[in-house]
Amino acid sequence: MLNVPQGEAKPILRAYSIASDDRIKNGFRLLFKFVENGVASTFVWALKGGELINFTGPFGKVFFQEPPTEQIVFLNTGTGLSQHICYLLSKKEQYPNLRYRMLFGVRSEKDMYYQKEVEALMKELPDFKFEFVLSRPSEEWKGKKGYVQNFISEFDYKNIPTTFYLCGNGGMIKEVKHQLLEVDGFDKTRIWSEAFD
Repeated sequence: MLNVPQGEAKPILRAYSIASDDRIKNGFRLLFKFVENGVASTFVWALKGGELINFTGPFGKVFFQEPPTEQIVFLNTGTGLSQHICYLLSKKEQYPNLRYRMLFGVRSEKDMYYQKEVEALMKELPDFKFEFVLSRPSEEWKGKKGYVQNFISEFDYKNIPTTFYLCGNGGMIKEVKHQLLEVDGFDKTRIWSEAFD
C-alpha cells in the first residue's frame, strides 16, 4: 500500500501488487499505470530519486497455490501482470516444468510493455507460452485481437488439471468466471482472482 503524502492531511492510500521475486528481502518492484491527474500517478511521476517513500503491508489475499496443478494459466490486463510476474519469478526454480500459459491484454501496440522480462522467463521455463491480446490493434498487428477471455478455450483446461489466475480488469474477471463456473462447471477452488478497478 503506497502512502501518497497530502501535506498536513492524512496520506491517500493506493494498493499495488508486488512484481518481483518474493525471495528478495532487500526491496521490491511495482508496476505503475499512469492515470491522467491521478493522485498516485502525479506523485510517482514527480519523484526524482532518493526520496523516502512510505509503504504499509503487504496485505496479500491471493497466493500461488501449492501443490500446483499441471497447467497454470495467467490471464491479466494492464498492471495485473505484476502479480503473475511475481509468481513466475518466485516459483520458476521450484516448479520449472509446469505448463505455464499467459495472455496479457492491452489496448494497442503502444501499450505493450515488459516484453523483454517475459521473454527472458520464456527462455528459463521450458513450457511457458506468452501472448499479447490487443483490443484496439493497428491493421499491421498479426497477433491475437479482442479480449483475453475470448481465448481461454485454447488451454484445454477440461482435460489438463489447471489453475487459473486472473488479475486486472473486473469485467474480464467476471466474464472468465462466468465461462468457467457457470458454462463449464469448472472447480471454483482452481480460480484465483484480483480485480484492479
